[in-house]
Amino acid sequence: MSLQKHHVKSKLAVAYQLIHLPDIAGHIPETDLLYESSLKRMLKKHVKVYLKPDRGRKSRGVMQIEKLKDNRFRIRQRTSMQYVDSKDLWTKVRHLTGDTKYLIQQAIDSVTKDRRHFDLRCHVLRINGKWKVGGICGRLGEPGSIVTTSHLGGTPTLIETLLTRHLNYSRREKSEMIQKVNKCVIKTVNNVSRMYPNLKEFAVDIGIDPQKRIWIYEVNIEPLIGGNFKLLPDKTLYRRLRSMRRMAR
Repeated sequence: MSLQKHHVKSKLAVAYQLIHLPDIAGHIPETDLLYESSLKRMLKKHVKVYLKPDRGRKSRGVMQIEKLKDNRFRIRQRTSMQYVDSKDLWTKVRHLTGDTKYLIQQAIDSVTKDRRHFDLRCHVLRINGKWKVGGICGRLGEPGSIVTTSHLGGTPTLIETLLTRHLNYSRREKSEMIQKVNKCVIKTVNNVSRMYPNLKEFAVDIGIDPQKRIWIYEVNIEPLIGGNFKLLPDKTLYRRLRSMRRMAR
């Protein structure tokens, strides 16, 4: 699928584009448009999946479906839960999603040692023709929540703090992971930016599973910094991004 201008806010279109790039495909969770058939197929392969509005922002409308025993499923929305039998699952999903276009995505177990969901917001800008990582902000979901964004209870956290305090990484493991994340993000943006030559910044949302595998959740082409970097106790990254934005323009 070619990533055309009318797909500018489509998460599925970006995922389809990246899955065909050999050096990035291994970082993309399995993703498809939500239909009854794709829901059944994905739940046969994966214990958990996420349902996300294709053009949603700030994690509104995100749901997690987990396969349980005895043909039952648990549907989680932020911190709420409900249980349905397999025969009623699609009816319930259709009721919850309504007329909104949704995608279904393989769930990644990106959680801290105390089982809080987390991800990384990686902000990248083009300075003098070269893409540079301006900052990486860890985001911790509130206990029991499936989302990490600050307006839904998540806590922006320095990546160093996230990796050491919440994931028990050693100093060497922390350094190696940050290097790997930077490399993966730059590689991703170098490819996506070819379809959007006029854009000067992107944000890449990333998860890390217990095996330290990096997963690209989505690429944001209209990234904000106020809801992440500005909320960090230390404003150094926020000020750096504001300065880099002026340089990029």
